[in-house]
Amino acid sequence: MVKKKINIVLIIVVLGLWGSVFYKTISQYFFTKEIAANTAYSEKIQFNQINKDTFALEKVSRDPFLNKQTQEAVSYPKRQYTNNASATPKRAKPAIQPRQLTVWPAISYHGYIKDSRGELVIIKINQKMFRLRKDALADGIIVKKISSDSLELDFNKERKVIKRFKI
Repeated sequence: MVKKKINIVLIIVVLGLWGSVFYKTISQYFFTKEIAANTAYSEKIQFNQINKDTFALEKVSRDPFLNKQTQEAVSYPKRQYTNNASATPKRAKPAIQPRQLTVWPAISYHGYIKDSRGELVIIKINQKMFRLRKDALADGIIVKKISSDSLELDFNKERKVIKRFKI
């Protein structure tokens, strides 16, 4: 008996929910709502204008992806004195290209190990220890040549020789 009453109440609730969903769906197509525009509010509308903030950007001299810095050489045009006797024009020299400086990370060579697979070195790059073999890559640095007292490293197409750090 109790179960029958609970079922009846639940059926009524479900029918009420589905009825409201059906009514909202159908009312969009058959009933039209006219919205009257109130002119009293339209006169009081004010728009705030946002002014753009402008500023000048400086030229960046360091490339964050290649870790290279560029320096621009300032060239001043030379005065050309004309001589009536010479009618041949002088050729202008091409402008000097900016030179790129590579900023190497802090590197120190701490050890050399020779095993059955080859040579292995222990180096510290930016306070991180690495064990590398020949032609291995770590933080953009490639080990090109290994010896017991020095290393030849390649970074952004530039080579550098690092001596062993002695304790």
